[in-house]
Amino acid sequence: MAKKKKKNPVRPSWIKHAWWVIPLVAILVYLPSFNADFTLDDVLIVEENTYVRSVDKLPEIWTSHYWAGKVDATDKGLYRPLTLTSYNLQYAISRESPAAFHIINVLLHALLCFVLMRFVNLVFKDLNLAFLTGLIFAVHPIHSEAVAGIVGRAELLCALFMLTAMMSYHHWTASKKIKWLVLLLLSAFAAITSKELGFLLPAILILQETYTYFTTKKFSFRTPAKWTAMLSVFVLAGVLWAFRSTITESAASHEMWAEVSAGDRMATALRTTMEYLGMHLLPLSLSADYWVSEVPIADFGDLTVWLSILVIAGLTGLSFFLRKTWPVVSWGILFFFMMLLPVSNFVFAAGFLKAERILYIPSIGLIIVMASVLLRLSQLKQGKIAAVGIAALMLLFFSFKTWSRGQAWKNNFTLAEATLKTSPDSPRFNNIMGLELKARKRKEEALVFFEKAVQSNPRHVPALVNLGLAYRNAGRYEEAAAILERALDLNPNTLATYVNLMSVYRSLNNNQKNLQVAKKALKRYPQSAPIVWNAANAYQLMGDMQQADELRARARAIDPTIGQN
Repeated sequence: MAKKKKKNPVRPSWIKHAWWVIPLVAILVYLPSFNADFTLDDVLIVEENTYVRSVDKLPEIWTSHYWAGKVDATDKGLYRPLTLTSYNLQYAISRESPAAFHIINVLLHALLCFVLMRFVNLVFKDLNLAFLTGLIFAVHPIHSEAVAGIVGRAELLCALFMLTAMMSYHHWTASKKIKWLVLLLLSAFAAITSKELGFLLPAILILQETYTYFTTKKFSFRTPAKWTAMLSVFVLAGVLWAFRSTITESAASHEMWAEVSAGDRMATALRTTMEYLGMHLLPLSLSADYWVSEVPIADFGDLTVWLSILVIAGLTGLSFFLRKTWPVVSWGILFFFMMLLPVSNFVFAAGFLKAERILYIPSIGLIIVMASVLLRLSQLKQGKIAAVGIAALMLLFFSFKTWSRGQAWKNNFTLAEATLKTSPDSPRFNNIMGLELKARKRKEEALVFFEKAVQSNPRHVPALVNLGLAYRNAGRYEEAAAILERALDLNPNTLATYVNLMSVYRSLNNNQKNLQVAKKALKRYPQSAPIVWNAANAYQLMGDMQQADELRARARAIDPTIGQN
């Protein structure tokens, strides 16, 4: 008698909709950012970047560092040509419209949620885990800075292509079809040229292979497909690193790290790592900037540092302990720490004390862990109601928080208001608030914020320049000169310092000092029309009309509109 064929289990109808509903949720929670302006580094990297404004600059983008489009760039340590290329091509279509740039960012986030779900389902073979991971990732407010800030696109693109690389690796080792190896290498190239974390792909593929071993209990060193893929990605990363090294220099670190020992920086990074872990579970206080009042410099005599070491060591040990019984959690913990380490300030000083945008990629691992724990809780006899309740409350809170964070990123004024509530001593945002108030003709209030920025950090050059300019406009020329000279000593690469200092010395009728500054400025920025024009004025005041006329002719050759206002 013939055996009856087993019928495939009927899946709930909602499953086929979850693939597009969750990305739609990702779009909905970020609707407030659709009408946002350019904020913070968006202005320098996108709106005012000469490398973004013309498609003719595309070849130069691939042979220049990330900040090359800024004439007085000091940070030459980043190389993200694919990210800049995306801005360049979009600018050619949408021009200066910030809304268009924000919309693309949000759509990329939604696409990444879809790809993340596909990745989890493909590698971990759990639909429920895939959908819950995608949903948490879509609405988690810790991603707000990367999504709502246009320059966060580097995080989005790198994350997207790292996921497609891991998926391509999975398919290549399973099918041996050459198209998957090609897609793996293309994804690796795209991830690396989007953001530096892409260089960790070889290590991530090893982690993925380790997960496969612990779930299948099978591993062979005689699998050519694996070695071909690993070696290909490693060689590609090595070639790109060598090419990148011919373009970049040492990356600029945060101004506070200059005065901190390596040991204290590492101690601070360890404590901050524990804070990052907590922010995934309960993101109560989020900020676009963190100053020493929120991230005090620690040392290894600090009990919180040792508590952090215990937590990190405990989680790392847990990942090893669970490698066979709960390998998803093991993979997620290790992925989080591996992706966080290079940007944690532990290995080297980065350009921030603490930042939420850097968590976008590492959070993939931790959010998979969170989703897996909730699903495991729901499988317990008395745990289903608790799991559903916790998930519902968490998702509602996350969605509300993300929506409100999107509103904060509307423009620099709203962002400064929100940030100064969480980080009131931030030099950067006191300076930004001063600029915003100045633009609103509230000069006396602006001066207070500039002074507070300098008081919080006397080495913060942007605030020094703006304070000097405010003093100049108020007729306090001697104070203005002293402030601007200090800014010049701290950073001789800021173009605005030279322009404003020359203006102050003209107001003081100190023509000799004016000329001295002009000569320094000309030597550093010979192709800057404002510098050349102001230098011409300096020579004229010293009676050298021939040199003045020559410089004015050069300035007009650089910028025909110079001197018309």
